[in-house]
Amino acid sequence: MQTDLLGPSVHKSAVISDCRCYRYELRRIWDARKRLLVVCMLNPSTADDETDDPTLHELIYFAKLWGYGGLSVVNLNALRAAHPGEMMAQTACVGPKNSEFIEAAFAFACHQGTPLLVAWGNGGDHLGRDEWFITRARLHAVALICLGTNRDGSPKHPMSRGRHRIPRDQQPIMFRDALP
Repeated sequence: MQTDLLGPSVHKSAVISDCRCYRYELRRIWDARKRLLVVCMLNPSTADDETDDPTLHELIYFAKLWGYGGLSVVNLNALRAAHPGEMMAQTACVGPKNSEFIEAAFAFACHQGTPLLVAWGNGGDHLGRDEWFITRARLHAVALICLGTNRDGSPKHPMSRGRHRIPRDQQPIMFRDALP
């Protein structure tokens, strides 16, 4: 059972399309005096400006462990789906405004001088989105960090289970060589 990691004074926000099919950004801020951990996942779940989910709880845990005051989450694909397979089955999974929000996430990470956590797990190669993202990171000169890598070299998802479970004291590690 997950306890409330945020408490009553957290600022929650989400940018969701009018049709409610796409989530472009999700933020949780618990200490506005500190920097935000900027994160890129595979696709959004049903978490929104009011509701958190288990993946978000894990991200919050690591952000707090590493000394951040909040999270800003974007995704390789903006289509909201409970399971990646559902998202990948759709032809318009990236989302019409998603690239704008990813570019803004890079600019924000660059402005605050922090790396960006990539945690999309398996499936980032769908439509070549992972390589597109890494290329954009290089252009913005933003370092990429992760929680570890999978056998195929993709960054681990925070909800990795079994022998791939992420240790509770995990510190961020560099993801590939994203900088030029």
